[in-house]
Amino acid sequence: MKWPSLRPIQEEAIHAILKSNADVLISAATAAGKTEAAFLPILSEVHENPTPSVQAMYVGPLKALINDQFGRLEDLCQRAEIDVHRWHGDVDAGKKNRLMEKPSGVLLITPESIESLMINRNTRLPSVFRGLKYVVIDEIHALIGNVRGTHLRSLLFRLRRYVEHDFRIVGLSATLGNAFSDYAEWMRPDRDREVSLISAKDEGKQLLYKIHAYTISKPDAHTSCSADESYKSTGAMPQDMFRHFSGHKNLIFANRKSDVEWFADELNSQCRAKNLPEEFLVHHGSLSKEIREYTEQEMQKERPRTTVCSSTLELGIDIGNVRSVGQVDPPYSVNSLVQRLGRSGRKKGEPQRMRLYIREEDVDEQSELTDRLHLDLLQAIALSELLLSRPRWVEPPRLVSWDLSTLTQQILSTLAETGGCQAGVIFERLCRRGGFRSMPPNVFSELLRGLGKRQIIEQMSQGDLILAPDGEKVVGHYSFYSAFQAPIEFNVIAGSETIGRLPVESLPQVNDHLLLAGRRWQVVAIDDEQKVILVRSSPGKAPPRFLPNGGDIHERVRQKMREVLLASSPVSYLDSTASRLLQNARNAAAFSDIAKGSIVALSPNKILWFTWTGTRTQRALMLIAEVLKLRPVDHHVALELACSQTEATEKFSAYAKSTPNAIQLAEELPFKHINKFDYLVDDTLLVQGLARDYLDLDGALWLIETIS
Repeated sequence: MKWPSLRPIQEEAIHAILKSNADVLISAATAAGKTEAAFLPILSEVHENPTPSVQAMYVGPLKALINDQFGRLEDLCQRAEIDVHRWHGDVDAGKKNRLMEKPSGVLLITPESIESLMINRNTRLPSVFRGLKYVVIDEIHALIGNVRGTHLRSLLFRLRRYVEHDFRIVGLSATLGNAFSDYAEWMRPDRDREVSLISAKDEGKQLLYKIHAYTISKPDAHTSCSADESYKSTGAMPQDMFRHFSGHKNLIFANRKSDVEWFADELNSQCRAKNLPEEFLVHHGSLSKEIREYTEQEMQKERPRTTVCSSTLELGIDIGNVRSVGQVDPPYSVNSLVQRLGRSGRKKGEPQRMRLYIREEDVDEQSELTDRLHLDLLQAIALSELLLSRPRWVEPPRLVSWDLSTLTQQILSTLAETGGCQAGVIFERLCRRGGFRSMPPNVFSELLRGLGKRQIIEQMSQGDLILAPDGEKVVGHYSFYSAFQAPIEFNVIAGSETIGRLPVESLPQVNDHLLLAGRRWQVVAIDDEQKVILVRSSPGKAPPRFLPNGGDIHERVRQKMREVLLASSPVSYLDSTASRLLQNARNAAAFSDIAKGSIVALSPNKILWFTWTGTRTQRALMLIAEVLKLRPVDHHVALELACSQTEATEKFSAYAKSTPNAIQLAEELPFKHINKFDYLVDDTLLVQGLARDYLDLDGALWLIETIS
């Protein structure tokens, strides 16, 4: 195969992949040619040395991303006569069977589908993967540090049993930051193979960046108001968004699906009022596959279209060239902001454009101090400052230590794969030489005993562990293949069309109105047995209620918020309202003497302790304050405590000197079943896992020392 012109990262990748034996990490902006950088040399080798098995496997986090990459790889492979296959829930059984009977070429797959292969096609795994040479992991940053990443890592170690020669891993990401060593540790913990980094140089694109702020009236505590009425208080924000985005191809991200629906409807209402075609689409994970695919196809056309979306379009699904990106309220990480910004300015010579829209409550001198600090605006500025810094800082992945939920799933999966196995063999495959390297043998044994007590597994007379009938039911359920928790949902159906899904925790009532898929509906009937909501078109509207999906925030972001608050210099990319609110926040901070100390007395028996720390440390501090009976209220950057400063200092200092135990602290957590398979794990073990993965006691004790 010959390529007339290559980008620098593609040239580097050819040398790194074809002329070395190393694993490779390729870091470059969205649409910078990462996929081609990985696959041009890989396909060259597959073409020159074909074998009757899958030789390269692409792992993507989304089915839509796999479908998108399938089309791109088909074009690359056609002339070289290399077969390309995809495997996920929407691929028909005939194509899957043909791959099993005659494996070859390149396979595109999700982690969950690899899990399904392990259980349902285990006898075919040796012939399918015997000659596997490369595993390409797309959007690797979206997997490492969470349940899906732990799951994938375990599956890749298990897959090595069926491969003649160890495969190489090629990771692709737009947001590695300075965390190369963390990614290398995840990819190759034994260090038995080098990991090379290929990083694209900054193209020096012009960046047009603005933060717009809006004050909204706070709902009266004594008056009930509908969700729709609370949205109306956003004032000029929808009008400004229409002015900024109408007539072009754009993306507007929102943290909440209800915001996605409401703003899309509001923007299309303005189209109708101006006798313009409706040009605003929606895209989020609770919509039907058909509606999401329609949106993706429309975005690839020439007609001006703007999609209001959740994080589903943050990753690299091809939707053509996007002029501008919007963001409603601050995201939770710099990583996310980098990904979203990277969607714009893909054309050569075009600038990147991004606008953040921040809603802040209208406050006065009687308002709570934390409200007067305008924390959402501070968070938006802090994330922006870190985004714009050089070298750019992004959150490093936090490698989960135990993850007992996913380990439990992998134990059951291994028993389904093998039909039965000795406990020592399972520990060797999953822990000592697998994805759970930090798992102590005694904890693993205790986990197995707990599964035995629950009659999920049982032991044969010769010592093999097998699935018990209840364990077979767990593994046999269609939801077993994913390691992450999915909510129970009702399908929303209009006539014969499935529109989307709503969580069971927040179902509407019959005759209620709702917005879904960018359209207005009224509920006609609800079938609890079939889990179906029947709707019809209606002029009325109300934003649907989805479950909250906030993310953990890194302590560096909180610290940058403090730096912005205590600085005096103006921020150049704020609009006039945002500048005014920032100055008001700085005035409130100066009046309260926040700069002089972290504790502010609100009254003789109430204080605010400004912690400015990350989510895991804040959780630990909240639990300690609960133990000390200080009735804490979490304000994210501060704790409100029902005591004097002297009492707080004395009690926290005494706690720190008492040799506190993270496990005892984790026992205070009100909800211990956080991940999908936690219900199968004994609480005594769960508490140990939560102490390691969910709380940061060391960080909490360090902060306590600063006020002692």
